[in-house]
Amino acid sequence: MLSTNQSQMLVQNAAVIFIAALIAGAVFLADIKTDSSVAVASMYAVVILYSWLIPGKYTSMYAAAICSALTVISVLVTGELSMDGSTLSNLNMVISLVVIWTCVTLVLIAKSSFASLENINHQLSDSSAELFKKVRELDEQQEELSANKHLLESLNAHLIVKNRELERFTSIASHDLQEPLRTIGNMTQLITKKYYPAFDDQGRRMLDYINLATNRLMVLIKGLLEFSRIGNKRETEQVDCQELVSQIVLDFDAAIKELRGSVSMQRLPTVEGNPVELRTLFQNLISNGLKFHRPGVSPILEVSANDCNTHITFCIKDNGIGIDREDYEKIFLIFQRLHAKEEYEGTGLGLAYCRKIVELHGGKIWISSQVGEGSSFFFTLTKTYEQEEVFA
Repeated sequence: MLSTNQSQMLVQNAAVIFIAALIAGAVFLADIKTDSSVAVASMYAVVILYSWLIPGKYTSMYAAAICSALTVISVLVTGELSMDGSTLSNLNMVISLVVIWTCVTLVLIAKSSFASLENINHQLSDSSAELFKKVRELDEQQEELSANKHLLESLNAHLIVKNRELERFTSIASHDLQEPLRTIGNMTQLITKKYYPAFDDQGRRMLDYINLATNRLMVLIKGLLEFSRIGNKRETEQVDCQELVSQIVLDFDAAIKELRGSVSMQRLPTVEGNPVELRTLFQNLISNGLKFHRPGVSPILEVSANDCNTHITFCIKDNGIGIDREDYEKIFLIFQRLHAKEEYEGTGLGLAYCRKIVELHGGKIWISSQVGEGSSFFFTLTKTYEQEEVFA
């Protein structure tokens, strides 16, 4: 059963065909009844042009064939072919046929152009639909990115608040712990000063242990307080690393001479950073290189820098005891020690300081080491401007 739209289309097509047939019939009758065959026959052009409205690829050609047949029939009926061949009327049929088929050619060209335009229109519609789909997908992605951005900003703000609370807690805890610990230290010192000779050997050893533990705890609490303060109220400026490291080496001059060691450095660049923090960074790494030397081997340190376009990679290399690969990450954690305090002094905070300072400057720090051969500490700092002459 035909749908409503199909039924309407059939009725419209039937009406168009009926009108075209009616026009063709009227032109045929007029052609028979009049002497102006060319003028009347040329009216078949109306039928040809009207056939455009009739669906079908070859409709206009069918209409032209019918009109041509009617023209020939009209000539035969009127007896124009029997007239004197020298007169212009003998050419009526030829002229009428030329007019009819010229109109067919024009209609076919127009239909072809119209089909091309429709094809282009369909392509544009498809492209428009595809573009609309892409735009909608982009809008959805934009909304998702916006939601993720808001979530990230919220988490970041929450993290900042938590970090501030943690730093505040660490600072307060360190201050609060120092007071009773300072009281314990003062009391043990008074006991040592007044009653130390009265104690036996075991009592003296116990008192010495208390003094050592108290002093060590004081150092740890002070280090924890300093660690929590790194990055607070910091200001950055251009820091000449060549001059900074030279001053640090000069500060370690006595220790270097005592160990019969040496510290050499290449030409170091200027970077943007906090001078106090960068001094702590270089000082801790150089101090570790001097402290963790192999027994009987003079420490040799090399400080260098490499230009990596967007940043500077620094390296502090030593010939010390080295570190196992499995401890590469552990050494940068707070209060992590690889050796007993009797072997090497320290609080286990030095490299944790270094890591925090480097990260505050937007860089990263890592190590490459071989046990028994030495270690190389690498860290990156952002460049402030190009200094070609530094690395020339």
